Amino acid sequence: MAMRKGLKFKTSNKLVITSAAFQDHITRSLLLSNLSLSDPLPRCKREGPRNPQARRTVQETGLQWQDWREASEYVLDPAPPPLTLAQKMGLVAAPAERLMEDEWMQVKARSAQQGESTQPCAICREEFRLQPQVLLSCSHVFHRACLQAFERFSGRKCCPMCRREQYETRLIHDAARLFRHHCATRIQACWRGYVARKWYRHTRKTVSPKDKRLRRKFFEAKTSVPAAGE
Repeated sequence: MAMRKGLKFKTSNKLVITSAAFQDHITRSLLLSNLSLSDPLPRCKREGPRNPQARRTVQETGLQWQDWREASEYVLDPAPPPLTLAQKMGLVAAPAERLMEDEWMQVKARSAQQGESTQPCAICREEFRLQPQVLLSCSHVFHRACLQAFERFSGRKCCPMCRREQYETRLIHDAARLFRHHCATRIQACWRGYVARKWYRHTRKTVSPKDKRLRRKFFEAKTSVPAAGE
C-alpha cells in the first residue's frame, strides 16, 4: 500500500513538473518573440555625437563617410534567450547553436555560388544596388527593409524562399561591391569610347588616307576651308 502511494506521488509530481515546464516554455515563447529584424526597440536608440575632427579628416582624404561601415559584416540577431525548463528536460527541441564565423563563410560561399547577390531581391523584385543587404543562414539574400516588412506583416520569422524558421541574419555588402564594379566598368567604357572617338576624329583631320579617291577628297577639304573663310 505504501509503495502504491509513493508511486502515485512520484507520478503526480512528475506530471506537475512537466506541466509547469510546458507552461513556462509557452509563456516565454509568447513574451520573448522579439528575435526578428522588425524589433522596434533598436529604432529608439540614438547614436552618440560623432567626432567632427574624424569627419573632417575623412572628407579631406576624399573618401566617403560610410565606407568604413560598409566594409564590416556582422550578425544582426541579438543573443538567444536562455533555455527553458522544457528544453532542458528534453520535452521541447532546443534551438540550434549560433553559427560561427567559419560556418558563415560557408553559407556566404554557397550564396555566392547560387548567384543570390547578382539577382534581384525575391520580395520586391528590385536590384540590391547600394541598399542594405542581409544574408540568411539558409543562404538566401534579401533587402534588409524588405525582410523587416515581411516579418512584420507575416507575424513570424520565416524565410520567404525556403520557409525555414528561426534563421540567423548577417549584414553583407556583396551586391554593393558588384554594383560599384559595374558602375566603374560603365564609366571606364564611356571614357575609353570618348577618347577613341576624339582620337579618330583628330586622325581623320591630320593624316591623309592611302586611297587615291579619299586622299583627293582629303586635300580638297583642306584647300576649300580657307576659300570658304574668305
